[in-house]
Amino acid sequence: MLGDRMINCLYDILETLILARYSAEKLSYLESLNSQLDILRYQTRMLLDFQLISLDRYEFAGQQINDIGTDLGGWIKHQQNRKKKP
Repeated sequence: MLGDRMINCLYDILETLILARYSAEKLSYLESLNSQLDILRYQTRMLLDFQLISLDRYEFAGQQINDIGTDLGGWIKHQQNRKKKP
């Protein structure tokens, strides 16, 4: 069940990324992505807590999620700065 929810969450993230890429109003999509990524982060932690993945796999997945979060944060900041300019 948790694995299925995570896969669905990943598909939602992918779809929202594509929508954000082509949207004139990217910021709302990006902020939604930030929340979705946080949910995925907690779900990944639950996998470790329930001993469904090894510590090595958890660390790898966590690093990938953090890297995506860093990129997403940069994209959000860029969009916020564009919105402030007249």
